[in-house]
Amino acid sequence: MFSARSRCAALATLLAPAAFAQAPAIERVRLTDGELACSQIHAEIGSMDLAVLSTPQAATQALARKDFLTQLFVARGCRVSDLGFAGSPVPPETFRRLVAQAPAASVPPAMSATPAPASAADVQAALQAPVTVLDASRHIKGTAALKGKRYYVSEYRVMVETGGSITASTRAAYLGGTDYGATRMTVNYQAPQLDLAALQAVVDRSYADFVQRLEAAGAKPEPAEAIIKEAGGAVYEANLEASQPGAPVTDEADLGYGKRRYLVFAPTGMKLNPRGFAGLGAGNIGQRITYSKTHLEAISVVLAINLAAQESSGSGSSLFRRGSSASASAAMEAAGVPRMLLLQSHAQTQTLNVQGALPVPGQFATMRETGGYDTRQDAAVQGLQALGRIMGQAGNQSKRVDMTLDVDTAAMSRMALQGLVSMNQGIAGALQ
Repeated sequence: MFSARSRCAALATLLAPAAFAQAPAIERVRLTDGELACSQIHAEIGSMDLAVLSTPQAATQALARKDFLTQLFVARGCRVSDLGFAGSPVPPETFRRLVAQAPAASVPPAMSATPAPASAADVQAALQAPVTVLDASRHIKGTAALKGKRYYVSEYRVMVETGGSITASTRAAYLGGTDYGATRMTVNYQAPQLDLAALQAVVDRSYADFVQRLEAAGAKPEPAEAIIKEAGGAVYEANLEASQPGAPVTDEADLGYGKRRYLVFAPTGMKLNPRGFAGLGAGNIGQRITYSKTHLEAISVVLAINLAAQESSGSGSSLFRRGSSASASAAMEAAGVPRMLLLQSHAQTQTLNVQGALPVPGQFATMRETGGYDTRQDAAVQGLQALGRIMGQAGNQSKRVDMTLDVDTAAMSRMALQGLVSMNQGIAGALQ
């Protein structure tokens, strides 16, 4: 088997060097699968990412195993954002159904180091396929009273991750005559070849679905121009351009121990609301009063598609933790964005927010190592640290792993649409 948290899967642990060994056949289903905890399922999914990059035979077996584990992860109700969550027991009939499903027969193009680009026809076919709506209701908090009201959608902002970083560290410490050195682990990743035209098609299809679900929920929006003209203006202007082919618009979210970088999209023909440190801010107070008196409303919606699951051991003292671990693995999530609300109404300031992230099952990319640095592999640093140890000073350890996501555009488009449609339904279900 491959060593835990191998660099090639971005599951890198600072004080546990990765090593390869000859792997036996990978069974799609194992007798102990029913006893796996959520964290164990997630960790093994990551190890299957590594196995895919080995021999063709192992790749086929690993894909079948990963497909089963991913479905088991979702069936258990596990959360990528909270791997300590125990999940729910899987009913015997559900487990039997997962076992009975056929494994993948071959390695798709997305599994190669250089995936074949998807044509426009491939993307359209992926977006026309039936979409299974995932249950996002437990991730959406709050209510918004829009049923029976006259309102318009001012903004439908979709942010698609293009890369990020995750860090972990321990502080140097000294106790009882022993010097404990600091450690730091950083994983950087990027998806350099995203197809903006394909992503725009996903956003357009998702917005059309959103409007349909609002109407089905008894909260059909009106054209923006009609309400703005009637009210004499908007509470929040929508005047910023979103990403277009050849003109990307980017943003970044700080997660504490990690960061995510995004491309910012809006439906074709729609612009974005400006935001600052305080979000949308106060807006036009006079227009807010007008909208309230005339029972008019507008809403802004912000959704995100994350391409990687991030994990970090955080920070602490070297007295209590002898190493740092950080990892990123290819896993799609539909989520919110820090400092931005999922939905905000402009006049009455009713809000919906996202708690955690909604995992979107399936395989859309592989993550491979493309560079990095490790003080343990630097002869000069090791020489200096050896001298320091003679004088009773512990050396600091630092490691950086650079990763690249190789994306199957058609698969990513299909899964991103599924995540967005599921969040659309979650929003519609939270309306009053």
